[in-house]
Amino acid sequence: MEYAFLILLFYILLTILGVMLYEHLEQRRMARIPVQLPVLNDREKQAKLNELIELFGFAYDGRQNIFYSRMDSWQRKYGYGRMFDEAAAPLNMIIDCEPVYFEYKDKRWLIEFWKGQYGIATGAEVGVYYLPKEKLWDTMLLPELFYQSVSDEDTLAVQFVLWKKGRGMFLRRGYHWWLTGFSLGEYSNPKDLVMDIEITLPEAQMRDAFLMGLQEAGYTNEEISIVRNTVWIHFTKPHTRQPITRGRLFSRVKQWENRRNCRLFAMVTADYTHAYDKLMALKARMPLLYHKLEGLGRNRFASGDQ
Repeated sequence: MEYAFLILLFYILLTILGVMLYEHLEQRRMARIPVQLPVLNDREKQAKLNELIELFGFAYDGRQNIFYSRMDSWQRKYGYGRMFDEAAAPLNMIIDCEPVYFEYKDKRWLIEFWKGQYGIATGAEVGVYYLPKEKLWDTMLLPELFYQSVSDEDTLAVQFVLWKKGRGMFLRRGYHWWLTGFSLGEYSNPKDLVMDIEITLPEAQMRDAFLMGLQEAGYTNEEISIVRNTVWIHFTKPHTRQPITRGRLFSRVKQWENRRNCRLFAMVTADYTHAYDKLMALKARMPLLYHKLEGLGRNRFASGDQ
């Protein structure tokens, strides 16, 4: 009986190894498929790339080789809800979430920071949202409510630098409601990423309300700096409760998949340097992985559109 079990186990392991070897060889074969790309200069490639990703609410920064959200991206109409953070991990977005709530004038404000692995991209975000006070019913329900994206006149001057193990990855700045940056093909663990965030508030009253929100979230004086109405935040490990879906085992499984997909992306696009060429090669050689990349734009803050 014991020998029969060992033989069965041996055949199961042999089958698994055979499947893995076949997948590896098939991936290497697909990575060598010839791709006919149009002859374009860098400016034309940039224009083509922005035209391609505009549909998903993003644009491309060729200087830093990153993708970022547009001011007029369609995700703006959905605002923010806690359910988006809960939905992130199942969609292969293993990210640290840090919501900061505070009251200012006639609104309940939410400024949230994110950093981590977004499928086959490493990225970071700062979002600015609010909710009119007349819509508040119970303080206990506030995190569960949907916050609308701020209007143009209420956007804030935001800047952040994303660091990975002491190496500066990219910088983003501007007046925005959702300032983001994503480095395609880069794999990271959220714990290895640090955000240095700078937010300038329009007046001292709002600055003080925001500072109180940071303190309530768990930030100490060592993690915050202030000059006039500008606040600097050093975001390393999140202080607030993380989504239930960010369980340790589940996150490890998803990160294993993300790491594998980043390696596949590197293998399939190794012949090219420009992001447009890489995406076209990915689409031709590994369409399933290309569609996963498209999902980054569709899924982020778009649960209502699924």
